[in-house]
Amino acid sequence: MIRHNLTLKILSLIGAIVIWGAVRTQTNPIIEQRTKFRVFTSAPPSGMQVLKVAPPEVYVTLRGRRLAFQQSTLDYVRLVADVSETKVGTQSVPVKVQALRGGLEVVGMERQRVQVELDTVATVKRAVQAQTRGRPADGFAAKGWQVQPNEVRVSGAASNVHRVASVVAFVDISGSSATVKRQVQAQARDENNLLVENVEIEPEKVTATIPIERVNTKTVPIRPNIVRVPAGWVLVAVHPSPTTVTLGGSGAALAAIQAIDTAPVNISDQQQGTSAYSVPLQIPAGVSVIGAGSARVTVTIRRVRRPRAASGSGGGATAPETSADTAGGDSAADSADADTAPAEPSHSGIQVSEDDQPATDTDTAPADTDAADADKPAPQPSDTTQPTEDSG
Repeated sequence: MIRHNLTLKILSLIGAIVIWGAVRTQTNPIIEQRTKFRVFTSAPPSGMQVLKVAPPEVYVTLRGRRLAFQQSTLDYVRLVADVSETKVGTQSVPVKVQALRGGLEVVGMERQRVQVELDTVATVKRAVQAQTRGRPADGFAAKGWQVQPNEVRVSGAASNVHRVASVVAFVDISGSSATVKRQVQAQARDENNLLVENVEIEPEKVTATIPIERVNTKTVPIRPNIVRVPAGWVLVAVHPSPTTVTLGGSGAALAAIQAIDTAPVNISDQQQGTSAYSVPLQIPAGVSVIGAGSARVTVTIRRVRRPRAASGSGGGATAPETSADTAGGDSAADSADADTAPAEPSHSGIQVSEDDQPATDTDTAPADTDAADADKPAPQPSDTTQPTEDSG
């Protein structure tokens, strides 16, 4: 009866379906999910290019089984902005869902339109220049460059292409002692040597050749050129970094050079003990710098200690002098420095304008001498009374 009862079979099938539906509802329910998708554009009109889409991504709310979301990736929705009927400039265009995988449906979109900017396509030709990076081996220098091809085509949106002032091929010659020949990427640069993006260069790579040749070299000291020492201060110490520079050139030109001066270092505004300045080097004609062409100069100054004599009454001892700056409220450290630092520091190998040095009072005795005199006992008056002769 059980094997051939049709009614019982139908009831069993219905029960199985109900149980299957209940289990599926519990393990794979229908859910909604809000996800951000990138906005693509359709093909623009001939001779035009899309520059910008704003916003570049749009939130879309989808509904479907949980398993459908887990088995899919973010590319199951493709949003496309229609720019087929646009013109040059910025305009609003509709956004549509172009691709959607089965089992999912769109419930809502954050926005139905986006702003797109288009421009005409332009193509120009630009010469390629080679620029070196790094330093060759000691005693060697780069002697010019060659690029093949020496001209490339730059194409893209007209606003971007017109910004391209040059096309540069960067070549690293660090440690090289022989000619360097490499295939490098060509880069579009504007007038400020900044990279111009969103343009195409054809060909993308060029072959750059940098001849590296041995040169005569000479290492000489760097001599800081200090000018305009502020009034009331005296120059104490000057330290360049680096202390030497390596030059390349002909033997005769190098033989005539014993030191390299920096550009004038104007310290008229310096109001603290130690300051640092970055200045270029003054390179004579006929030679070149192998390495950096600038130096960092650290300058130390101190206030001038001006003596002041204290007048005493009745031939008493002279009071020790005090610094005019200290009396004005300077710290004890400044006073101590003024006592211990030499009155006229030595500046061997440093150019200092004599007019810029503060004048010193030669009529006033040094402070240390006055202080020593103040420690001595005051002289006693001598007895000048003479005995008188007795008249009687």
